[in-house]
Amino acid sequence: MPPRLSHPARSTRRRLLAAASTLFALSPLGAQSLRNSLLEADFGPRGLTSITTLADHRIDSLRSDDFALSVANLAFESTNLPAPTRHSTAHSVSFTYDAKPFAITVTYELKSDWTFVSKQITLTSDTVDRFVVDSITPFATTFAETPTGVFRPTSVRPSLGTADYGAAVRFGDDRSLLIVAQNPFLHADLHGNAFSLRYTPQMEWQKSYGPFHSDRAFIAPVRLSGHRLPAHMIPEWRTAGDTTAGLDEAEIAAFTAMVRSQLLYRPATPIDVFVGWCVNDYQIDVGTAAGRAEYKRVFDQAAAVGAQYVLYAPSNSALSRREESVDDWSWEHVLWLGLGQKIRKGEWDAKTSTVPPSVSEMVDYARGKRLRLLAYVYPVLPFSQNPDWLVPSRNNPKRQAATLGNRALQDWLIEQLVAFHDRTGIAGYSFDHTFLTFDGPSRYAQWYGWRRVMEELRRRIPDVVIDGRQAYHLYGPWSWLAGSYPHPTFNDEQPESFLPYPDLHFDRVSADRERWTAYRYRNYEFTPSELVPGFITHQTSRSDSTDEMPAVKTADRGTVLTSYRARDWDYLGWRYSLLSSVAVAGWNNVLDMLPARDSAENAHFSEKDRAWMRRWLQWTATHKELLRHTRTILGAPALGKVDGTAAIDGDHGFIFLFNPDARRLTARVPLDASIGLTYGARVAVREVHPLEGRRLGKPGAGFWQRGDTMSVMLDGGSALVLELSPAGPMTAPVLFGAPGTATVKDGVLDVRGASGESGTNVRLEIALPHGATGQRSGAIIASVRRARVNGVEVPVAARNGDVVQLEVTFAGAEFRQLQPAVTYDSTFAGGRVSGTFTIPKRVFEQLAARRHAWPIPWTADDYRTTWLAPERLLLFAPFSEPDDRWEATLSIDGAPVEFRKAYTAVRVVRSTFVGFYADVSRLEPDRPYRFELQLPSLKPGQFRGLYFENVEPQYVSTVALPR
Repeated sequence: MPPRLSHPARSTRRRLLAAASTLFALSPLGAQSLRNSLLEADFGPRGLTSITTLADHRIDSLRSDDFALSVANLAFESTNLPAPTRHSTAHSVSFTYDAKPFAITVTYELKSDWTFVSKQITLTSDTVDRFVVDSITPFATTFAETPTGVFRPTSVRPSLGTADYGAAVRFGDDRSLLIVAQNPFLHADLHGNAFSLRYTPQMEWQKSYGPFHSDRAFIAPVRLSGHRLPAHMIPEWRTAGDTTAGLDEAEIAAFTAMVRSQLLYRPATPIDVFVGWCVNDYQIDVGTAAGRAEYKRVFDQAAAVGAQYVLYAPSNSALSRREESVDDWSWEHVLWLGLGQKIRKGEWDAKTSTVPPSVSEMVDYARGKRLRLLAYVYPVLPFSQNPDWLVPSRNNPKRQAATLGNRALQDWLIEQLVAFHDRTGIAGYSFDHTFLTFDGPSRYAQWYGWRRVMEELRRRIPDVVIDGRQAYHLYGPWSWLAGSYPHPTFNDEQPESFLPYPDLHFDRVSADRERWTAYRYRNYEFTPSELVPGFITHQTSRSDSTDEMPAVKTADRGTVLTSYRARDWDYLGWRYSLLSSVAVAGWNNVLDMLPARDSAENAHFSEKDRAWMRRWLQWTATHKELLRHTRTILGAPALGKVDGTAAIDGDHGFIFLFNPDARRLTARVPLDASIGLTYGARVAVREVHPLEGRRLGKPGAGFWQRGDTMSVMLDGGSALVLELSPAGPMTAPVLFGAPGTATVKDGVLDVRGASGESGTNVRLEIALPHGATGQRSGAIIASVRRARVNGVEVPVAARNGDVVQLEVTFAGAEFRQLQPAVTYDSTFAGGRVSGTFTIPKRVFEQLAARRHAWPIPWTADDYRTTWLAPERLLLFAPFSEPDDRWEATLSIDGAPVEFRKAYTAVRVVRSTFVGFYADVSRLEPDRPYRFELQLPSLKPGQFRGLYFENVEPQYVSTVALPR
């Protein structure tokens, strides 16, 4: 620990106030104000006195706005300091206090587009070389009005030493003051009218570093919406949780605006990053020719689907050995493009050493595919260059780590990262194993040090890509200002690391988890759209049934991890996953599992599928400005409900809806400001996915009105993408309910190009315009005597104002995605279930066509994985909060059927159990079957039903003849 106060012998003592007066233009200490188009902030002799919201002339007055510091064993409270001098600019007001041996400057700012005022404390000294900053209270404020309550948003993991993010101080039910500062170690206190916001850095500072700046603090007046989120998210896929009210939606928006204002990284366009370890690339040894050839195949596929960057972390036996790794997870051998061990030992220097051929060959090959690499880096490994930064490791006292609270380590890392980037030609880094809880410097000092490294890296390399991983994602939004995005799943991506939604397709499971995570990032971590991470497809399991990663010991390459689960493409789940990621995080498209390593999957992944993926990645670039407006709608992703997002600016944008459940569910979407639809009258709604071009109409009216509530039905396990736009004047009939066109001629309403799901009854509505000769639509409707749809005569079902309604049935037998054999019953508590079902022939034809399109030579292990071999027809019984100790039986026509336990891991891991399933592919089409299901005793509603899996919607244009 440094001395609390030291005076250099050569320093000449000068009056700090005189020194300050040479730097600042002094102004009279009367009233002073800052103003933009949104707020006016007024100041008295010592600080902020009021904030006026110009839109409604609301005034939030402060009796006093003070501060306090504890530095070098000296305590300073602004109320006890001499009167300050003041300096003003167009956007700031500063107060400088003489606090011998320091000068303390408090700066308030109000920039042109801010809805808040910032406050920052700066500490300087001519005479003190080193000191410790013990505590800082940026706000010691007394309100003129007595608050009626306070809510303190807290960090997600207090065991790290973190605490509050700030406080929302409420004044009645309609307004609050949101007061925060830029770190997760805050303590907010309210006693009567007195409020304080304090943190304790306990961090050494040296004069040579420059002036000490506190973390910026903010105060924002907020007009409350009346819609408060729960104080804590309900744990994923649980039926109940803490519903205590937390922040208001308007307070969340205000906090997010503060974070956005401080971003150091302001991307011009979305980024597309492929994460190599999600194809288990560490199993590939690029130290061998065969390994390099395999990884080049991975590069080829990544480039083909539209990736720009590859997080590159294969093994390289020409440079490193797994058994020589010194990190907690034994991954050091894949770090820094395989040079991690040599860098730690001081055997390779980024500024002077030659890039090995096994590295340069892969960097060059990737560049030829228009891909750039991200190196995987652990910042806290025990780098040998300076023993002063070494401390005992967290989990093993025999090991050491480097603490990011050490300034020398920070400086060394910054130089190494910049030099490595320049020398190898990589695009950036993925930072993991970033632990900030070592002994030695305070936890705040370690967090501050890591933030400094990333911020300086961003300043030195403005376009660097920074993929964030564990564990600094747990420290809140102020930790990510310099990065591209934090951890995509808020935890390890492996199936054993999180609770799954009950589903047989792991891409859908991973997507549901990602949306739950993104909801947290947006509403509990206040993350702007530009920083929210995506997650596309999944990370396969790493460990086999022995709970070990398969490995062999070799004489020439050391311990080598062997190929495992290279084949793992979720053929039926990946589109849902891609849309889910675009919906919540279109600025950061993080691609994970791809069909590349397995030769059969790689060969049969069609150009049509690659083009579909490229299209949606390009969609994010085309609509990037709309995606800045993304917000969550319909509440948090949860068991048995539809969730979604809206990206709308004024009167145009998109809605993404997801049904994670097996049941068909209805979503009710308000077409109003709550989804971002803030102006316009009539609204047109067009389907983008799954049936592109279908218009969704308001029953009996066609076009919607802003303020309406739109009800839409989603199949189980499905996604729906809608485009909202202003509905202009009609010059021709407009068809709702199906893609296609409509015309009226000689009393015949003719609909062409309509399509719908096989076997379904659909109500088509046609809105008619005024006639070309001035004839009103009502007259045109009256003239309609007959109707045809795709050439088939159909009766007119109804006429309503300007709208004609037709009832049509599309040909074939109805059998939907996740068709139920047993529907959900919230009162059912286990026991016997029986019923009948019939599977239409077209389902088996679909499965046969899929087998032809995806002819993978499946193994016995593959057949035990529920998302592989998608030519199977599976019967799935999902459960909420399931227990794999349960036993269940199934019989069909009196014969027992194997009813297997389903896991999202590829091995038996209790936490990944989702229910039971049977392979019923060998049943006959168009024949009724009777089944009986015997279930254990359950809580009411735990059994979610019984559903047929691996059936996709089939759209046809043939219209059945009316009966």
